[in-house]
Amino acid sequence: MRNLNRSSILDANAIAAFIVCSIGQTSLFAAPNPTIVRDVTVISNLRYREGSKDCTLDLALPKRHADHPRPAVVVIHGGGWIEGDRSSFVSVHTPGNIIDFAAAGFVAAAVNYRLSREAPFPAGLHDCQAAVRWLRAHAGDYNVDSNRIGAYGNSAGGHLALLLGLLDSSSALEENSGPFPGESSRVQAVASDSGPLDLLAEHRNGTLRVVIERFMGGTPEKTRLAEYRRASPIDHLAGKTPPLLLIYGEADTQVDVQTADRLVLELGRSGHKDISYFRLAGVGHCPHSLIGVPYLRPVVIEFFEHALRK
Repeated sequence: MRNLNRSSILDANAIAAFIVCSIGQTSLFAAPNPTIVRDVTVISNLRYREGSKDCTLDLALPKRHADHPRPAVVVIHGGGWIEGDRSSFVSVHTPGNIIDFAAAGFVAAAVNYRLSREAPFPAGLHDCQAAVRWLRAHAGDYNVDSNRIGAYGNSAGGHLALLLGLLDSSSALEENSGPFPGESSRVQAVASDSGPLDLLAEHRNGTLRVVIERFMGGTPEKTRLAEYRRASPIDHLAGKTPPLLLIYGEADTQVDVQTADRLVLELGRSGHKDISYFRLAGVGHCPHSLIGVPYLRPVVIEFFEHALRK
């Protein structure tokens, strides 16, 4: 068995047979005064689109000089699409935080987006797409390599991060009327820490039924049934899939680990090779960000190193 203390990219033929287990502005462009944390500069409350007060991000930048533009990681918080805040990923105590990413040499953005209390799907996704476009439009300002942007999210944030990687520009879920329409919203690598993959399956399971209905604007009936499918990452595997890191707990009572099993098997059958799947036995929801399984910290960083620096 491979060393579980380091990330590993599973061969496509092995995906179906091998699952890693473990025990256990005020302008749109105004930049507020930065703060310094370790060897990282954090710029807070950058507005990436006008409108909702939630459309802001915090940006973490390595202080040390770089001869070339840096890859970037967009970090999307969870909370059932109904609560949560980017501030949780500005704290060094939360695994997956932007300080750790910047200390590793990435430009990292922690993003807020419209929650389902304010607007149902696809509003939150459109905001995350706008944040990626904003980052590309300001790549020169922050020394970002616009061709090498990844997304990390936990729980609901993992769901949105996966859609950023799986949807192409022709998708009906792509916001064409948002800011910076000339920039792509697609990311080149995704890490999901217990992101919901199949909203219909999770609705049937019942645990997340209320928050999913709130997020989707109702039950999966009539025309909304197709919308549930469009909102499910597992229904977007036919196109070009970027490198994926999937972290799911076998004992998760919120997101059924069997949906992750299905997604990995489908990707394997389709010939996708750059997929890492950590299926942690006896571990619950969000093994990385909430439970804090220790060896996952370097795994996540090394995954983005592999995917965005190669």
